[in-house]
Amino acid sequence: MLVKAPIGRAARLRGVTLLELLIVVTILALLLGIALPSAQDLIERNRLKAAAHALAEDLQWTRSEAIKRNRVLGFSVDTEHWCYGVTDRPTGCDCRLTPDSEEACRIKRVLGETFPGTRITSTLSLTRFEPRRATAINGSLTLSSPSGAEIRVVLSRLGRVRFCTPNAGLPGYDACG
Repeated sequence: MLVKAPIGRAARLRGVTLLELLIVVTILALLLGIALPSAQDLIERNRLKAAAHALAEDLQWTRSEAIKRNRVLGFSVDTEHWCYGVTDRPTGCDCRLTPDSEEACRIKRVLGETFPGTRITSTLSLTRFEPRRATAINGSLTLSSPSGAEIRVVLSRLGRVRFCTPNAGLPGYDACG
């Protein structure tokens, strides 16, 4: 003998109604709409931090290379084309040129396309690292993201590098004073 299930219960066991599916899709769309801008901002800040730390590491590396080689090294920055480079010419180099050119940054060259979306401004276009006292021409470079967050990389006369944030917009960095 065949037993029939109640009609209401059989309908519930078949699947999801169109109304339930629309509610779930609407909730997911709202959550994505909230999370996506936050994720984009997080990606921009991480690119900004990566660019600032790479720049600071290259400044420190250039200082140690000048000491190691016992030679004056130049560190050139081109803010218009967002690149920087290191050369053994104290008069600097053009970071846009390939290494086969005389004016090129022959020791190291970094292009801003490595850090998409970041911009760079600078108070110095060239600094020299002296090998004897490990001193440099002081100045600062400010990196910014499309959302307006900024990190300043500050180079002291003694060749030391530190970070600060001009607009206090990034947690973990001291405000510039």
